[in-house]
Amino acid sequence: MGGKINRREFLKRSTATSAAFVSLSLIGDSAFAHKKSKRHGAAKKVIIIGAGLSGLSAGYELTEAGHEVVILEARSRPGGRVLTLRAPFADNLYAEAGAARIPADHDQTLRYVKLFNLPLVSFYPNDSHFTAFKNGKPDEVNWRKFAERVERSVGVRLGESDAWFKIEGGNDQLPKAFAEKLKDKIIYNAAAVKIAHDARGVEVVFKQGSDYATRKADRLLCALPFSTLKKIEITPRFSPPKQKIIEDLQYDSAARVFLQCRTRFWETSHSNGFAITDQAAEIWPSSFKQPGMRGILQSYLRGDASLALTRLGEQDRIKRTLALLDKIFPGTSGNFETGATKCWSEDEWAGGAWTHPDEKQFELIARPEGRVHFAGEHASHHASWMQGAIESGNRAAGEINEAL
Repeated sequence: MGGKINRREFLKRSTATSAAFVSLSLIGDSAFAHKKSKRHGAAKKVIIIGAGLSGLSAGYELTEAGHEVVILEARSRPGGRVLTLRAPFADNLYAEAGAARIPADHDQTLRYVKLFNLPLVSFYPNDSHFTAFKNGKPDEVNWRKFAERVERSVGVRLGESDAWFKIEGGNDQLPKAFAEKLKDKIIYNAAAVKIAHDARGVEVVFKQGSDYATRKADRLLCALPFSTLKKIEITPRFSPPKQKIIEDLQYDSAARVFLQCRTRFWETSHSNGFAITDQAAEIWPSSFKQPGMRGILQSYLRGDASLALTRLGEQDRIKRTLALLDKIFPGTSGNFETGATKCWSEDEWAGGAWTHPDEKQFELIARPEGRVHFAGEHASHHASWMQGAIESGNRAAGEINEAL
């Protein structure tokens, strides 16, 4: 395994790189070589419900192992909670409405990034001009203090990783790369409504528009949130403990507000646009590492603050965020051009942003029910991360590979 470097050394070396591309060799390239899944026994027919990263990674590995795979996706796109917004922004700008950061130690995520030759850029800038906004006053802080305040305020432990990345061009490039490999195996706008399973196989009824269709297979992988799975009719019902966790598992709320501005006025000798507030909000410029004069500031809220914002209409969400950012970065309203929002608790196919099961819950969530397997960030030790989705997809693919 390649050696790690600390954040300071990484930033020093990546800043010196002439192209806006962060090579995986900087963080131990040999650690991210892809290993193909191996099948034991005969090839199987497998249905996967959900084309998020867990379903896509499992589908990819199962296809590589020689299984016959079909993926049912209720949305018209792949990626699930990996969602990159390009509209209504100008100048080819984009912003992450879902999964945004890739820590340097998330090996399984980076393994596929390498496999698909996706370029990475650093998520955070190489300076100390971060802002902490408390009691109505902004204060310039260094990286360590910024990371500590983010952890206290919103629970994200930035200090645990040596470096942080994002995919150049948008994080949705990763699910799109999977989907390109699996394009003849994915059925979009296909919402599962009924699952039937027994010792002989599985059957899934799904709806497309006003029409219903049925698929049969040897194995089923449920790669969708339990907040959605609990709406599907299951015959016979799973074991009582599994059925209970499906119905009871709670998902956290998260919301994002994006403000396109005509200039990147927040870039000064004392500010880089990254801030943490005492109102449970992280602020960062989504346009960091994107070319052009225009820029996008993003407010990222969780928990009760997110739910309060979700109850507002789109324009009121934007107005509230403008009022907050005017205090942190004066001139935001004067530079504002257009905006967008995403509140995951109101998303029909997500029902929330993520969950944090304890060890006992994890074991129950991940445990197969006969010929039915389970994947998703909720079914991993890296809940809420792309790594968790991929990790669980690989685990479930391994279960199916080893099944008789």
